[in-house]
Formats: sequence, structure tokens, C-alpha cells
Amino acid sequence: MNSALECLTARPENFIEQWPQTPEVHHGDPVALAALLDVEDVDRLISDQGLPASSVTMTKNNVMAKPGSLVSADLAAFPDAAGAVDARRVGAHLRAGHTLLLMGLHRSWQPLSRFCRLLSAELGHPLYAHAFLTPPSSQGFAHHWDTEAVFIVQTVGHKTWELHQPFLPDPLPRHRWGRVRVPPAERTRFEQGDPFLRVRLAPGDVLWVPRGWIHNGYAEEGASLHISVGVLQFTRHWLLERLLDLAAEDPEFRTSLPPGLIAHGIDSAAGEVTERFTRWLTDLDVERLAQSLRASALRTLSGPRRPAVSSAVGALSHDVEVVTYVPGTVLASTKGVDGTVLHLGDHDLHLPDPVTETIMQMIDHPGTVVAVEELRASIGLDRARRLVRELIDEGVVVPA
Repeated sequence: MNSALECLTARPENFIEQWPQTPEVHHGDPVALAALLDVEDVDRLISDQGLPASSVTMTKNNVMAKPGSLVSADLAAFPDAAGAVDARRVGAHLRAGHTLLLMGLHRSWQPLSRFCRLLSAELGHPLYAHAFLTPPSSQGFAHHWDTEAVFIVQTVGHKTWELHQPFLPDPLPRHRWGRVRVPPAERTRFEQGDPFLRVRLAPGDVLWVPRGWIHNGYAEEGASLHISVGVLQFTRHWLLERLLDLAAEDPEFRTSLPPGLIAHGIDSAAGEVTERFTRWLTDLDVERLAQSLRASALRTLSGPRRPAVSSAVGALSHDVEVVTYVPGTVLASTKGVDGTVLHLGDHDLHLPDPVTETIMQMIDHPGTVVAVEELRASIGLDRARRLVRELIDEGVVVPA
């Protein structure tokens, strides 16, 4: 798989050029999407206690299960350790109509981890993946909005969704559902009025829900399993926050405001700071700002899956001769004075100039292989082997 976005939409260019502003339904490959997560996989995650208890919860009609109600102390890994999720208790809640919510699967379930890493690299924004298993004739959450855009990926069964236009367009994290008062007239609009879109998703269907759109989903005659891939979109407000971080480096903005501020000085202080900030913006080095923003954005994206353990204990041979690129691991590259910097999200990796063209050709054309012998002619055998080892350790390439 070289493109996760193509699994979610037949028109990936629409998401690369500009975010769709209204909900859309796309029809994907049911088999390919079910391979990301199916009911048997959920059983493995729950019954094998592969997830921490903090990543598992259940809800019914907007009421969350009581903390600890899914955990049994008898399943602790060793005496005095915290208990683990009890599969029997999860099953009992499901039979009672509760929806099972598995959170953070982009970090704990390898098929989704690989998929989300690739999708994040394509979109250039961080994301998460949660899963929702809803029993027949049940509902976990009623009308609400999210502060992130969401791909709802149906993998098992069917679920009906009703979508209403936003009350608060493009909400920020501070505007989460429940923190913002919704007037009664607005509640009547989306609780009793006709929806903008009503759709029944089948396996392989993908529903795009832009930030702030009010949605309401429920299962009917059968159980439903879907993955919510939330795209944590960078916003103009995020950019302004980074500007303030940069301004904090200027001593002028770190000075204290004068005494008596509340009584008589707040108007003049506001005017003075606004004037100073305007001057500061006028003199701002835009190139430096762009570099700072780029670095900050890249740090929010998770790093690739690294074979740290197998590499450390020698399970990966030190004499690998041929490697191939792992799609999605390099998020961006920057040309430097003596080579190229590969940006992996949480880490940067330097390529010496003599081999940059060869390595970048492999990265730009997934499936291409590079042999140590090709690199040897440019930087010598020892440096070539060290570079290949570093690329393997960082998860950028694997033995071919």
C-alpha cells in the first residue's frame, strides 16, 4: 500500500488541494478496509489484554460506563499491579446495548498504525484512530460535533448517520461538545429537524465529516464496527499560537505590566502591547518563521515504527546487502550544505551528499531497492554499511 488516502476516497486530489467543506460519502474496498480492524481483531485486543485499561471505555446513549467497571483486579499481570480489562465484563455491557470504544489504535494496533502513518504523511496533519463497536439497535453517542475532521470507516455491519450543519463552524479544541452552550432553538434544529445528509454506511463505505458538523449515528438490525480516523488539522489559530511562542524569545514581551493594571492601566497597556506586537510582526523574519512552523508541525507527527529491540539484540543482521523504503516514513526532506535532511517527525536523519540522489530515488519510487554496493562507490563500504544500519534502525528502510 503506497497511498492510504486512495483507500478512503476515489478522489484523493480533493483532499490534497483543499479540505472538502461538506460531508461526503466514498465507497472503498470492503476487504481492504476490514483488514484494518474486524470483530476478531477486537476480540484479540480485549481478550489478550493488549490495550491499557485507559484505552477502553463503553457508552450508551451518551452515558459513559463507570470508571473501573470494565476492569478486574484478578487479571493483574502480577500481585499489586493494576487490573486489566475483563472480556466478560465487556461482553456483558455489549449485550446490554453499550458501545465499545477502543482509543488510540493508531499507536497500539499495527495495521492501523501503519495505515495512519501513511495517511498522516499524505495529508501533512497529525491524526488518531479510535474504533466503535455498537450492538444491534443501539447508540453510543447522540448528536454532537468534533473539533477534528473525521473519516468514519465502516468495516463490519451497517450504521446510519444523520448530519446537520454546524452551530459553531470550525471549532477549536477549547470548543469541544459540552463546553459550549447550545441555545434551545439550535438543539431543536438538529434534534428534530431534517438532516443535511442521512446515510446508511455499509462495509467499505467512508463518511467524511468536517470539523464542527453535528452528527448522530446508530446501529439498527445488526452490530456495527467502524474506525474513526480523526484528522487534527492545523489551523490559523495554531499558527498564531506559534507566533506567540516566537514572540516569547523577545525580552520586550517578557516584561511585567505596570501595577494598578485592573484599576486604571489596562486600556493603555493593551494599546501599548498591540502597537509593539504590530511593529514586531512588521520586522519579523518570515523565512525564520516558516522554518519554525515547519519544525513545530513535523514534531507533532509520530515517528516511524522502529525495530529497536530486534536491532539492539542482533536479530536484524548487520550485513544487510539490499534495502527498500517503507512508505510514509519520511515526511519531508530539506537540502543542506553537505547533504539532505530527512524529517521523520520526531527525529531528523542526515544523508551525505554523494548518496542523496540514490536514496531519494528509492524514497520517491516505493518498491525500488538500493544495494550497499551502490552506496559503496560514493562513500566507501564502512560508511555505506553504517548509513544502511541507521536507516534500518530509524524504520526508514527494511531488508529487501
